[in-house]
Amino acid sequence: MDTQQQKSYKVLIIGDSCKDVYVYGECHRLSPEAPVPVLRKIKKEYFTGMANNVADNVKNIIGNVTFLHNKESIKKIRFVDQKSKQQLMRYDIEPSYIKPLDAKCIDYDNNWDALIISDYDKGYLNRENLSHVLANINCPVFVDSKKRDLSIFENCILKINEKEYAEAVNLPKNCEIIVTLGSKGSKFIKDKKQVYYSARSVDVFDVSGAGDVFIASLVCRYLETKNIDTSIKTANNCASLSVTKSGTYKITRREYEELCI
Repeated sequence: MDTQQQKSYKVLIIGDSCKDVYVYGECHRLSPEAPVPVLRKIKKEYFTGMANNVADNVKNIIGNVTFLHNKESIKKIRFVDQKSKQQLMRYDIEPSYIKPLDAKCIDYDNNWDALIISDYDKGYLNRENLSHVLANINCPVFVDSKKRDLSIFENCILKINEKEYAEAVNLPKNCEIIVTLGSKGSKFIKDKKQVYYSARSVDVFDVSGAGDVFIASLVCRYLETKNIDTSIKTANNCASLSVTKSGTYKITRREYEELCI
Protein backbone atom coordinates (compact mmCIF):
# COMPACT_ATOMS: atom_id res chain seq x y z
CA MET A 1 0.00 0.00 0.00
CA ASP A 2 1.39 3.40 -0.99
CA THR A 3 1.29 5.72 2.01
CA GLN A 4 1.66 8.69 -0.35
CA GLN A 5 -1.77 7.86 -1.74
CA GLN A 6 -3.38 7.45 1.67
CA LYS A 7 -6.79 9.11 1.66
CA SER A 8 -8.02 11.27 4.51
CA TYR A 9 -11.16 10.10 6.33
CA LYS A 10 -13.28 11.69 9.03
CA VAL A 11 -14.06 9.26 11.83
CA LEU A 12 -16.18 10.09 14.87
CA ILE A 13 -15.54 7.97 17.97
CA ILE A 14 -17.71 8.10 21.07
CA GLY A 15 -17.23 5.99 24.17
CA ASP A 16 -15.95 5.31 27.66
CA SER A 17 -12.29 6.15 28.24
CA CYS A 18 -9.86 5.08 30.95
CA LYS A 19 -6.22 5.05 31.98
CA ASP A 20 -4.47 1.68 32.07
CA VAL A 21 -1.75 1.44 34.72
CA TYR A 22 0.72 -1.46 34.81
CA VAL A 23 2.68 -2.03 38.00
CA TYR A 24 5.56 -4.46 37.35
CA GLY A 25 7.40 -6.10 40.19
CA GLU A 26 9.14 -9.16 41.59
CA CYS A 27 7.58 -11.88 43.72
CA HIS A 28 10.01 -13.81 45.92
CA ARG A 29 7.78 -14.82 48.84
CA LEU A 30 4.24 -15.25 50.08
CA SER A 31 2.66 -12.94 52.57
CA PRO A 32 2.72 -14.27 56.16
CA GLU A 33 -0.81 -12.88 56.56
CA ALA A 34 -2.42 -14.80 53.66
CA PRO A 35 -1.38 -17.23 50.89
CA VAL A 36 -0.78 -14.45 48.36
CA PRO A 37 2.44 -13.27 46.68
CA VAL A 38 4.19 -10.13 47.87
CA LEU A 39 4.99 -7.84 44.92
CA ARG A 40 7.99 -5.50 45.13
CA LYS A 41 7.50 -2.74 42.58
CA ILE A 42 10.13 -2.28 39.86
CA LYS A 43 8.39 0.09 37.46
CA LYS A 44 5.05 1.57 36.52
CA GLU A 45 3.73 2.19 32.99
CA TYR A 46 0.70 4.16 31.78
CA PHE A 47 -1.43 3.57 28.69
CA THR A 48 -4.67 4.99 27.34
CA GLY A 49 -7.46 2.44 27.51
CA MET A 50 -10.97 1.49 26.35
CA ALA A 51 -12.38 3.95 23.78
CA ASN A 52 -9.22 6.06 24.03
CA ASN A 53 -7.22 3.07 22.84
CA VAL A 54 -9.58 2.71 19.86
CA ALA A 55 -9.13 6.39 19.04
CA ASP A 56 -5.32 6.19 19.31
CA ASN A 57 -5.22 3.20 16.97
CA VAL A 58 -7.45 4.87 14.38
CA LYS A 59 -5.28 8.02 14.60
CA ASN A 60 -2.15 5.97 13.94
CA ILE A 61 -3.70 4.27 10.92
CA ILE A 62 -5.64 7.02 9.14
CA GLY A 63 -4.97 10.17 11.14
CA ASN A 64 -8.17 12.19 11.39
CA VAL A 65 -10.32 11.41 14.45
CA THR A 66 -12.88 13.31 16.52
CA PHE A 67 -13.15 11.70 19.94
CA LEU A 68 -15.93 12.33 22.48
CA HIS A 69 -15.57 10.63 25.86
CA ASN A 70 -16.20 10.90 29.60
CA LYS A 71 -14.23 13.51 31.55
CA GLU A 72 -14.31 11.56 34.82
CA SER A 73 -11.25 9.48 35.68
CA ILE A 74 -11.43 5.70 35.35
CA LYS A 75 -8.31 3.64 36.12
CA LYS A 76 -7.52 -0.03 35.61
CA ILE A 77 -4.44 -0.90 37.64
CA ARG A 78 -2.78 -4.22 36.78
CA PHE A 79 -0.15 -5.81 39.01
CA VAL A 80 2.23 -7.95 36.96
CA ASP A 81 5.09 -10.28 37.91
CA GLN A 82 8.07 -8.98 35.93
CA LYS A 83 9.68 -12.41 35.47
CA SER A 84 6.71 -14.54 34.44
CA LYS A 85 4.72 -11.64 32.92
CA GLN A 86 1.69 -13.05 34.73
CA GLN A 87 -0.98 -10.62 35.87
CA LEU A 88 -1.52 -11.10 39.59
CA MET A 89 -4.46 -8.79 40.10
CA ARG A 90 -6.42 -5.95 38.51
CA TYR A 91 -7.74 -3.11 40.65
CA ASP A 92 -10.36 -0.83 39.05
CA ILE A 93 -11.08 2.70 40.25
CA GLU A 94 -14.34 4.16 38.93
CA PRO A 95 -16.46 7.15 39.93
CA SER A 96 -19.96 6.53 41.23
CA TYR A 97 -21.40 8.71 38.46
CA ILE A 98 -20.34 9.49 34.90
CA LYS A 99 -21.99 12.37 33.09
CA PRO A 100 -23.64 11.02 29.92
CA LEU A 101 -22.77 12.19 26.42
CA ASP A 102 -24.66 15.26 25.23
CA ALA A 103 -25.77 13.77 21.92
CA LYS A 104 -27.06 17.13 20.69
CA CYS A 105 -23.53 18.57 20.65
CA ILE A 106 -22.49 16.35 17.72
CA ASP A 107 -22.27 17.96 14.28
CA TYR A 108 -24.39 15.53 12.29
CA ASP A 109 -23.84 17.52 9.07
CA ASN A 110 -20.08 16.98 9.12
CA ASN A 111 -20.09 14.26 6.43
CA TRP A 112 -18.56 11.64 8.69
CA ASP A 113 -17.09 8.61 6.92
CA ALA A 114 -17.72 6.35 9.92
CA LEU A 115 -18.91 6.36 13.51
CA ILE A 116 -17.34 4.03 16.08
CA ILE A 117 -19.27 3.45 19.30
CA SER A 118 -16.89 2.02 21.91
CA ASP A 119 -19.32 1.29 24.72
CA TYR A 120 -17.84 -0.14 27.91
CA ASP A 121 -21.19 0.42 29.67
CA LYS A 122 -19.79 2.77 32.32
CA GLY A 123 -22.59 5.35 32.00
CA TYR A 124 -21.35 7.71 29.28
CA LEU A 125 -23.54 6.05 26.64
CA ASN A 126 -27.15 5.29 27.55
CA ARG A 127 -30.17 4.30 25.46
CA GLU A 128 -31.43 7.89 25.29
CA ASN A 129 -28.28 9.47 23.88
CA LEU A 130 -27.49 6.43 21.70
CA SER A 131 -30.99 6.62 20.19
CA HIS A 132 -30.44 10.28 19.34
CA VAL A 133 -27.05 9.58 17.77
CA LEU A 134 -28.23 6.62 15.71
CA ALA A 135 -31.31 8.49 14.48
CA ASN A 136 -29.28 11.45 13.25
CA ILE A 137 -25.96 10.05 12.00
CA ASN A 138 -25.62 9.42 8.28
CA CYS A 139 -22.64 7.09 7.85
CA PRO A 140 -21.66 3.47 8.55
CA VAL A 141 -21.83 2.73 12.30
CA PHE A 142 -19.50 0.23 13.97
CA VAL A 143 -20.24 -0.82 17.54
CA ASP A 144 -18.26 -2.56 20.27
CA SER A 145 -20.54 -2.78 23.32
CA LYS A 146 -20.49 -4.42 26.74
CA LYS A 147 -24.26 -4.01 27.13
CA ARG A 148 -26.27 -7.23 27.31
CA ASP A 149 -29.32 -5.69 25.66
CA LEU A 150 -27.99 -4.76 22.21
CA SER A 151 -31.34 -4.24 20.49
CA ILE A 152 -30.74 -0.51 20.03
CA PHE A 153 -27.95 -1.11 17.51
CA GLU A 154 -30.18 -1.77 14.50
CA ASN A 155 -28.50 -1.54 11.07
CA CYS A 156 -25.03 -1.31 12.61
CA ILE A 157 -21.95 -3.51 12.30
CA LEU A 158 -21.69 -4.97 15.80
CA LYS A 159 -18.41 -6.41 17.14
CA ILE A 160 -18.58 -8.42 20.39
CA ASN A 161 -16.50 -11.21 21.87
CA GLU A 162 -17.59 -14.81 22.34
CA LYS A 163 -18.61 -14.39 26.00
CA GLU A 164 -20.61 -11.22 25.26
CA TYR A 165 -22.38 -12.96 22.36
CA ALA A 166 -23.33 -15.90 24.58
CA GLU A 167 -24.64 -13.59 27.33
CA ALA A 168 -26.51 -11.14 25.07
CA VAL A 169 -30.21 -11.09 25.96
CA ASN A 170 -31.52 -9.08 23.02
CA LEU A 171 -29.67 -8.85 19.72
CA PRO A 172 -30.69 -6.37 16.99
CA LYS A 173 -33.00 -7.81 14.35
CA ASN A 174 -31.21 -6.07 11.50
CA CYS A 175 -27.45 -5.88 11.85
CA GLU A 176 -24.20 -7.54 10.88
CA ILE A 177 -22.42 -9.21 13.79
CA ILE A 178 -18.73 -10.01 14.16
CA VAL A 179 -17.90 -12.31 17.07
CA THR A 180 -14.23 -12.40 18.05
CA LEU A 181 -13.09 -15.85 19.18
CA GLY A 182 -9.63 -15.19 20.61
CA SER A 183 -7.00 -17.55 19.19
CA LYS A 184 -9.68 -19.15 17.01
CA GLY A 185 -10.17 -15.93 15.02
CA SER A 186 -13.67 -14.56 14.46
CA LYS A 187 -16.98 -15.24 12.79
CA PHE A 188 -19.26 -13.00 10.73
CA ILE A 189 -23.03 -13.39 11.06
CA LYS A 190 -25.45 -11.93 8.55
CA ASP A 191 -28.96 -13.11 7.63
CA LYS A 192 -28.44 -16.19 9.84
CA LYS A 193 -25.39 -17.22 7.78
CA GLN A 194 -22.01 -17.59 9.49
CA VAL A 195 -18.53 -17.27 8.01
CA TYR A 196 -15.47 -18.18 10.09
CA TYR A 197 -12.08 -16.45 9.82
CA SER A 198 -8.98 -18.03 11.31
CA ALA A 199 -6.35 -16.07 13.26
CA ARG A 200 -2.59 -16.17 12.99
CA SER A 201 -0.83 -18.48 15.43
CA VAL A 202 1.17 -16.29 17.80
CA ASP A 203 2.67 -16.40 21.29
CA VAL A 204 0.16 -14.50 23.43
CA PHE A 205 1.76 -11.97 25.77
CA ASP A 206 -1.09 -9.65 26.79
CA VAL A 207 -4.70 -9.69 25.51
CA SER A 208 -5.50 -6.25 26.98
CA GLY A 209 -6.95 -3.98 24.31
CA ALA A 210 -6.98 -6.60 21.54
CA GLY A 211 -10.65 -5.88 20.88
CA ASP A 212 -9.86 -2.17 20.53
CA VAL A 213 -7.18 -2.90 17.92
CA PHE A 214 -9.60 -5.22 16.13
CA ILE A 215 -12.39 -2.68 15.71
CA ALA A 216 -9.98 0.18 14.88
CA SER A 217 -8.27 -1.76 12.09
CA LEU A 218 -11.61 -3.20 10.93
CA VAL A 219 -13.08 0.26 10.42
CA CYS A 220 -9.96 1.67 8.77
CA ARG A 221 -9.77 -1.20 6.29
CA TYR A 222 -13.49 -1.00 5.59
CA LEU A 223 -13.16 2.69 4.75
CA GLU A 224 -10.35 1.87 2.34
CA THR A 225 -11.98 -1.14 0.66
CA LYS A 226 -15.73 -1.13 1.47
CA ASN A 227 -15.27 -4.90 1.77
CA ILE A 228 -16.24 -6.53 5.07
CA ASP A 229 -14.47 -9.81 4.25
CA THR A 230 -11.13 -8.08 3.64
CA SER A 231 -11.66 -5.88 6.70
CA ILE A 232 -12.27 -8.80 9.08
CA LYS A 233 -9.18 -10.64 7.82
CA THR A 234 -7.07 -7.53 8.33
CA ALA A 235 -8.55 -6.93 11.80
CA ASN A 236 -7.74 -10.54 12.77
CA ASN A 237 -4.12 -9.99 11.74
CA CYS A 238 -3.82 -6.70 13.63
CA ALA A 239 -5.40 -8.12 16.80
CA SER A 240 -3.03 -11.10 16.61
CA LEU A 241 -0.09 -8.70 16.55
CA SER A 242 -1.41 -6.71 19.51
CA VAL A 243 -1.57 -9.72 21.84
CA THR A 244 2.18 -10.30 21.36
CA LYS A 245 2.86 -6.86 22.91
CA SER A 246 2.75 -5.58 26.47
CA GLY A 247 -0.07 -3.27 27.52
CA THR A 248 -2.83 -1.78 25.39
CA TYR A 249 -0.95 -1.70 22.09
CA LYS A 250 -1.16 1.04 19.49
CA ILE A 251 -0.57 -0.41 16.05
CA THR A 252 1.49 1.73 13.66
CA ARG A 253 0.54 2.63 10.11
CA ARG A 254 3.47 0.59 8.82
CA GLU A 255 2.45 -2.49 10.82
CA TYR A 256 -1.12 -2.07 9.62
CA GLU A 257 -0.03 -1.90 5.98
CA GLU A 258 2.06 -5.04 6.37
CA LEU A 259 -0.93 -6.89 7.85
CA CYS A 260 -3.54 -5.67 5.35
CA ILE A 261 -5.34 -8.21 3.19
